[in-house]
Amino acid sequence: MKENQPVPVYPVQYIPNTEDEISLVDIWLTFRKHRQLFFKVALSVTVLGMIAALLMPKSYDLRTSIEIGTAVRGDNPTPIEAPETVKAKLENSLIPMVIHQLNKETEDPIEYKISTTIPKKSTLIVLTSKTKTDATEDYKKLHNQVVTALTRDHSRIINVLKKNLQTELALARILLDELIDPATLAALVKEQEKALEEAKADLDALSNPDIFGVQTKEAENKIQAEKNKLASLKGQAVILNEKLNKIGTNQNLIKEQIQELEAQIKESIALQRNAAQGVNTETQAMAQLMIDSEIQQNRKWLAQLKERLFITLENDKAAILKSLEDNRRAQELQKERIVQAEAGLKELAGSNLLEQAKLKAIIAESEANIAKLANDQKRSIATQQETIGELQGKLDNFVETRAVVEPLLSTKPTSTPKRVILLITIFLGIILGIMAVFFAELREKVRKSILENGGSNAA
Repeated sequence: MKENQPVPVYPVQYIPNTEDEISLVDIWLTFRKHRQLFFKVALSVTVLGMIAALLMPKSYDLRTSIEIGTAVRGDNPTPIEAPETVKAKLENSLIPMVIHQLNKETEDPIEYKISTTIPKKSTLIVLTSKTKTDATEDYKKLHNQVVTALTRDHSRIINVLKKNLQTELALARILLDELIDPATLAALVKEQEKALEEAKADLDALSNPDIFGVQTKEAENKIQAEKNKLASLKGQAVILNEKLNKIGTNQNLIKEQIQELEAQIKESIALQRNAAQGVNTETQAMAQLMIDSEIQQNRKWLAQLKERLFITLENDKAAILKSLEDNRRAQELQKERIVQAEAGLKELAGSNLLEQAKLKAIIAESEANIAKLANDQKRSIATQQETIGELQGKLDNFVETRAVVEPLLSTKPTSTPKRVILLITIFLGIILGIMAVFFAELREKVRKSILENGGSNAA
């Protein structure tokens, strides 16, 4: 029973290591102990910051605003290139190229820095550089050359657009000259008169009873020709059926011959077996050979008859059946053609009247077109003149890419104010002073631990 009793479990008590604890009192004593080090480090960093703030030269922002050129596309002026495209082109191509060219011209290269921005809801590109007063002229030169490179690139695009518009304008003027030329109107009138005369001639032909009677006779002749073809097809069908019946008769005759040959072959085989049992003389041997020859010949003839029955005649029968089916379809098609031809004959009179009505409408339309050609020409000339005016307006309204003003230097310095630098150095001095105090205290503790361990080892 005692062995099955549970063993009580007591919680393990944690005994803190007092040597690793740090209290506020210890921190205060550490700072008091190394306060001179703290003040030395903090004051040193602060003094260095003050010297740096006093010696640091003032920097200014040099800015250049570039207005992207526009071209009239549709009805509204649009930028030659999107501002984002221009920004990417400047940053990745034009600005590095200009900096390389400027540094190539001087023995002491300058590390130029220039940034590009796009103001919201605008088509401007702003170039910004931080510069000192003694480097202002160099950066102005940089900005001006960047603007020149961009305007040169955009001039190439504008020239292409202008050439396209000039081509369209030249074609439009050629078309206007053609419209103004009296020969153009005369050619149009002549074309309409020709169509009018053709329509009148067709109307006279349809109205003439003699011509209509000829058309009726042609339709009747066509019907008769189609009926003759149908009769010919029916005659061909009769011939094909006779051939099919003849093939059936031949098959029956061949079947009878096959039966007779098979019976003869059986009799010859039986006779051969009987004769083979008593072959003693040459005469009997000759008889045996004759029987074998007769059997072979009958078998050959039987094979030929079966080939004719099951292959040749069946192929002929299939060909005739196919011809009969083709003939049947041809007769059906011919019947449909006869029906269509008869319907066409009935509709001939109605279609004649319909064609006459159409021709009368064409004649009226041609006469109206001749009357309005002059007015249409005037409207076309006015429309073409308006098109030429629009193209000329687009050609005249190109706006080149340009700098809005010359590069401007900010009136006030944009570098970090001295008081801000001083505050930063004071804060940094305090942080470094604290770190120096903790480092010094750590160093003493390590030295003390080394000494104690050395003494215990010696003992």
